[in-house]
Amino acid sequence: MGKMKANKANRKFIKEEKAVSAVIGVILMVAITVAIAATVYVYVSGMLPGPSGSQKSIGAITYATTNVSGVGKATFKVSKADSGIAWSDIVCKYAKEDASYTNSTAIWSHTGTAAYVTVDEFFTVTFNGHGTWIVDLVYKGSPLFTSATVSV
Repeated sequence: MGKMKANKANRKFIKEEKAVSAVIGVILMVAITVAIAATVYVYVSGMLPGPSGSQKSIGAITYATTNVSGVGKATFKVSKADSGIAWSDIVCKYAKEDASYTNSTAIWSHTGTAAYVTVDEFFTVTFNGHGTWIVDLVYKGSPLFTSATVSV
């Protein structure tokens, strides 16, 4: 038995005995494995639901509006409230319907004695001037309820 002759396509590879070192090969394999694992993690984490209760909401109805000496007030009654919503974490954003004026403020006038929003509680928003206003409540950066339109 003699030495087998390599076919023409493989002769180049047989002649050269150079290769990537074992250390470089291991580093490349680990890097590829980490990249695949990271890709799978990002894909799977996008499919999982977020923590329950992350989106809070309240329901409120306009209870009364007044306008005395150019100061408008709208009082809202809370009709539904998720637990754990603190009054101190709510920001009231309001704007004139024609967008000529916008403002944000904390809810500082509410009828409850608790620090957290409860059903059947009232809160008041004060406006500078009369007209039609759009009111939004925001809790930690997320809207709490659908915008309310109020005329004072």
